[in-house]
Amino acid sequence: MSKTITVGILDDHPAIADGYKTKIELHPDVKVSWIAHFYQDVEPFLQDNPVDAIILDIQVYNAPGDVELYPILHAIPELQERYPQTKTVIISMLNRPAIIKAIYKLGVCGYILKSDNYSYENLGEILWDMVMRDQSYFSPEAAQFLTEKSSTPDLTARQQEVLSMMASNPGISYQEMADKLFISVNTLRNHVAVLCKKLGVNNRTSAVTRARQIGLVADELL
Repeated sequence: MSKTITVGILDDHPAIADGYKTKIELHPDVKVSWIAHFYQDVEPFLQDNPVDAIILDIQVYNAPGDVELYPILHAIPELQERYPQTKTVIISMLNRPAIIKAIYKLGVCGYILKSDNYSYENLGEILWDMVMRDQSYFSPEAAQFLTEKSSTPDLTARQQEVLSMMASNPGISYQEMADKLFISVNTLRNHVAVLCKKLGVNNRTSAVTRARQIGLVADELL
């Protein structure tokens, strides 16, 4: 008898999440256990109903009213540490090389672009292979970014997270950012200094401006 694997979904658009569920459950041995619309709901779901795999949209807010860009970046390491048996898969419309590379370095099992119709139609099979055959899966365009050289700076996931936080909330203080990231202010200042060096600027405002010019962050959430 085949093993049934379970999946959790995080997406803030109910219709999109329902679409994922429909495609996933076309596979007879893959079932969606729950759907969350904010990241704050994921942990309670995982505690009460652990799953074999979880698909995340990195643009989903942590809670209603949040403005932070790409808030799921900081959550990925937490999820992998607390739930090492759960495969983490990103599904997103973001095809920015820097973001994909940063997320890849976190050790996720996959990055699926929403524009990738083949992957969308075969979500159930892809997730089954990840869990049962211990495979990873990246949409072809995303996989290409991982192998080709890019003219944009190569950022770590933490640097991308700091940059996104500065971009989404220009008035945020160093202390507020440090508190959100659970790091010291000195560590945060070091991250900002390295970012500025990589971007060829000398302050955080210029870093955000330069990052927008080269596509490291968006002007707004898509």
